Amino acid sequence: MNKIKQEKTILNIIKYGPIILVLTLSFIITKVTLNDKKYNFEQELNNYQENYMIQNKTRIQEEINEVYKYVLSEKSKAERQLKESIKNKVYDAHKIASSIYNNNKLKYSREDILKSIKDSLGAMSYNKGRGYIFIDDYKGTKLLQPLNKELEGKNLLDYKDAKGYKFVKKIIHTIKNKTEAYDSYYWYKDGDTSKSFKKISFYKYFEPLNIAIGTGKYVKDFENELKEKVLKRIQNIRYGKNGYIFIYDKKGTCLAHLKKDLIGTNRFEYKDKKGRYLVQEIINLGVEKKSAFLSYNSSIKPNEKIVRYSKISFLKLFEEWEWIIGTGFYTDILLQEIEKKQESLEKSNQESIEFITWVSIIITIVFILLSFLISKFIETIFMDYKRNLQEELEKSLEKEKVLIQQSKMAAMGEMIENIAHQWRQPLSIISTSASGVKFKKEMGVLKEGEIEIAMEGIDYSVQYLSHTIDDFRDFFKTNKIKQSFVIDKIFEKTFKLIKSQYKNANITMIKNIQEITLFGNENELIQVLINILNNARDELIKKEQNLKLILIDTQIKDNKVEISIKDNAGGIPPNIINEIFSSHFTTKQKSNGTGVGLYMSKMIIEDHMNGIIEASNIKFTHDDNSCYGAQFRICLPLPNKDSKE
Repeated sequence: MNKIKQEKTILNIIKYGPIILVLTLSFIITKVTLNDKKYNFEQELNNYQENYMIQNKTRIQEEINEVYKYVLSEKSKAERQLKESIKNKVYDAHKIASSIYNNNKLKYSREDILKSIKDSLGAMSYNKGRGYIFIDDYKGTKLLQPLNKELEGKNLLDYKDAKGYKFVKKIIHTIKNKTEAYDSYYWYKDGDTSKSFKKISFYKYFEPLNIAIGTGKYVKDFENELKEKVLKRIQNIRYGKNGYIFIYDKKGTCLAHLKKDLIGTNRFEYKDKKGRYLVQEIINLGVEKKSAFLSYNSSIKPNEKIVRYSKISFLKLFEEWEWIIGTGFYTDILLQEIEKKQESLEKSNQESIEFITWVSIIITIVFILLSFLISKFIETIFMDYKRNLQEELEKSLEKEKVLIQQSKMAAMGEMIENIAHQWRQPLSIISTSASGVKFKKEMGVLKEGEIEIAMEGIDYSVQYLSHTIDDFRDFFKTNKIKQSFVIDKIFEKTFKLIKSQYKNANITMIKNIQEITLFGNENELIQVLINILNNARDELIKKEQNLKLILIDTQIKDNKVEISIKDNAGGIPPNIINEIFSSHFTTKQKSNGTGVGLYMSKMIIEDHMNGIIEASNIKFTHDDNSCYGAQFRICLPLPNKDSKE
């Protein structure tokens, strides 16, 4: 039944294996394809997102850098432009003074001409009235000071600025050298003496009256004018779809922004809807990092009415003016692109599933047809192979039986000789008893009771002959019945069959045989033991030595029964020791052996009894005698609980 089930299992595998394989492969391919698409989409999405971020961050960074360069350029030109501006004012004043002098030098005195010049130049105010023209003479006396008349007529030679610099000496030096010069010093604004500011002045010598005409301007005032100009230009910068520039100072005042109503307001305490002090973060990050990116939610987006947008801005600090300049980009476009790509992926996945499903169905149908055709073909081959195998197995078993029987028949000559030896004595007793009774009867000397004694002797001998015949008949039986048996009984049967051959051979047999139960065909084991013992006997008979030994030991070792048979016949020649178990190998004459004895012994032990048989040469000591000979070692498994008698 088990074999039939196995055959059905194999045929089912042949029939349905390809179908299951195709379905499995279809599932795996679908899964792998979808996973691959998902992975590629995620990679594409990550790459797109990364590229989007990189491109936009680069773009806004470049925009801010351009604005920064513009502001820096304007700042660096401020002092030069300031100097150019005050120089032009002085040159204009110098032209006016020259014109007044040239038109009046012949009509009026020096004092009158100077007064006319002072009146004209005193009226030349600029910068919302904060800029003016002043006049000094070669002694350091202030001749014209429109915003502080109290200083007119005073000698200011030792007058010092907020840092102790005597700037009037520079004016006198310009007059003496009859040249023009720039100067810078620190002065107070609007009468406030608590804080001084840098001021740049320009002096030009007026030769007709030996005086210097000059003007000056506070750098801060000029920078404020410049900042207004710069902020006005930055306020109008637009780039891309929604790009604009915003600027905050360190105090949080908005200087430039898309929403004009925020300009000029202080937003330092402004919080977004999440309670985030966004302007403070912009200022702190700009001051701390000098330049950095900032992510936040913006409530402002050009041309849109939606309240909140995710935005990333780039901030850069312009330290000279304490401005934090920034711009940013909105990430909602990225989210829209991601949604589009997700929709595209879902559509592509659905198409892939449909395609793979149809392909799988078609391939499955094809494989079903092929599998049935192939399975039928394979089934035919399989059944033919099974039939041939069965036939070969039967032939092999038959050959094995023949070999075993042949091995027995090969030993039959020896067995018949053994029978002859064992029958010789009882037959002699029968013959002697019968002849004696007959002779005494003829001679008339037969006594009462002698016939009974003779009959008892004849009867004993006949029974002995009968037992001997039974022993040999049991050995030559070809049955394969397996049963439990005790190993010492097996040896007793073996010795009965071969003992006659050992009587006159002068061979000593030493036995150490334990009472161990085995399971198998006892006749086959007896055949193995006879083969080994007869081989040992034949080799010992050839030897001209006084001590001829065969030692038999049995023991249980590693849960196995170990049988050891060794002799002192000199061992097996090294050149043939590896061949002795081969089929048809023999060292005997053709008339004395077939070469199947040890080959069949190996087959019986290893194939029939699941054991091991091996041969080797061994040195050993017996009764202080050094011996050398062959050892045959047989290992057999102990019977398990399932073994039946």
